[in-house]
Amino acid sequence: MISLDGWRACRSRCRAVAGRLLLVGGLGLLAASPTPVWALSVQEPLSLKADAPASYTVREGDTLWSIAARFLDSPWQWQALWQRNPQVASPRQLYPGDVIRLVATDGAPHLALERGRGDTVRLSPSVRRAPAREAVPSLPLDRIRVFLESYQIVDPDVLADAPTVVAGQAQRLLSGAGDTLYAHGRLPAGTTLGIYRPGSDYRAPMSSESEGQGSGARSLGLELHRLGHARVRRNVDGVGELKVLDAVQEIRNGDYLLALDEGGIATQFQPKVPETPVVATILSVPDGVRFIGRHDIVAIDRGSADGLETGHVLQVMRQGERVHDDVRDEWVTLPDTEAGAVMVFRVFEHLSYALVMRASQALAVGDRLVVPSDLREVVASGGAS
Repeated sequence: MISLDGWRACRSRCRAVAGRLLLVGGLGLLAASPTPVWALSVQEPLSLKADAPASYTVREGDTLWSIAARFLDSPWQWQALWQRNPQVASPRQLYPGDVIRLVATDGAPHLALERGRGDTVRLSPSVRRAPAREAVPSLPLDRIRVFLESYQIVDPDVLADAPTVVAGQAQRLLSGAGDTLYAHGRLPAGTTLGIYRPGSDYRAPMSSESEGQGSGARSLGLELHRLGHARVRRNVDGVGELKVLDAVQEIRNGDYLLALDEGGIATQFQPKVPETPVVATILSVPDGVRFIGRHDIVAIDRGSADGLETGHVLQVMRQGERVHDDVRDEWVTLPDTEAGAVMVFRVFEHLSYALVMRASQALAVGDRLVVPSDLREVVASGGAS
């Protein structure tokens, strides 16, 4: 057993020796391996913050990410640093009042947990009961709740035969909860449907061969925003009469009625790194902000088909600027720089939503996202796209 202070004192020397060993071993691995360099990934060594606290008491308003960031330079290494406590049933669920301690075992840092008791509420002169406690969320749910509950990404063809709102009661242009509206299309009486409004039609450039054939850009999916729900009262000659059950926004002519799956959405996220190389691009900012910063939501051009899962963390690489070389009279592009990190919180087949967890500078649409410590990043820094 080595003390935490002793571990910190020898960390610099260990890093230097480990770096030389990794370099020699890594060169040997690359020389012997038939696998392309870009297809390999490495496990990043734990990087503990110099001012990491010896202990921290979980507070209301904390998130798993903010707690991890107190101990680690790379918060996505949270699971690797965690030391399971056999006396606690769910060690990755943290509650206000819990105490996290940083300890060292055999020269390696780990986390240990002491469960807090929480507040006690007096119910009667002879009975005391501890109220149920809510676990600390992985990230600020208030920022992403609407995207978890109300946003869908679908194939644009879904709208081809979908019923559409054609009128409100008494020719109203806008309708809300409790109102009657009319829609044109197949609307079986008694069914409950979601009311949706189309948003961005996300597209990615096709390959050079496809572009040469004039096929244009392929669709990654159409964004739909659910405005509310309505129940079909009756249908006469293809025109349905519906009652609006709930609405978060005014409903107007041209909105669509669809029966989409609204269940099975994750609300708990563990920060983790993808196991396979991923290179993605920021497509847009659904919130409509110009400069992207911490806790902004971004849409990225990778999804479940590319191996992404909820909780995956990607580093943001800011695009290098184009500058002019006055000596050689030519334009050059500066290397990309690490500018932040995002966590994926909702995944569709070819597109995902992610929350910016940290940003050292303003991010922008078009910035690349890479797996932390992925060897593809090394290749990309040499000029690969």
